[in-house]
Amino acid sequence: MTLSSPTRTLSVMRVKPGGYRDVLAIESGSGWTHPEGDPEGVTEFILNRHADRSYTHLLRVKKGTVFPEPVTHEFYEEAYYVHGEMLNTRTNEKIKGGAYVFHEPGEEHGPFRCLKACLILEFRYYK
Repeated sequence: MTLSSPTRTLSVMRVKPGGYRDVLAIESGSGWTHPEGDPEGVTEFILNRHADRSYTHLLRVKKGTVFPEPVTHEFYEEAYYVHGEMLNTRTNEKIKGGAYVFHEPGEEHGPFRCLKACLILEFRYYK
């Protein structure tokens, strides 16, 4: 599966410079949407979007969700797993809460299966 940068209009929960958001409070709140191209069981909450198409978002992935194909995209991706557990079904590597992951544009990763419900803070950007 190839993911491209989002071009759809989404509501963004902007924080003023110097402001704060309680990420764990957002997890159980409203305003989550299903990202186009992702399997059922995945929802996102956009925290901030920039003019260059880069953005920061939270991802919730339900236990049992399968990403059946490897993923590639045109942006840099940095992700922090707040909690949960994801399995790379090609390498059998487990990504657990507390893990940091970095992918360059065009780098193939996955496929994945969610073993424990995940909350992921992710930064997607261009250079």
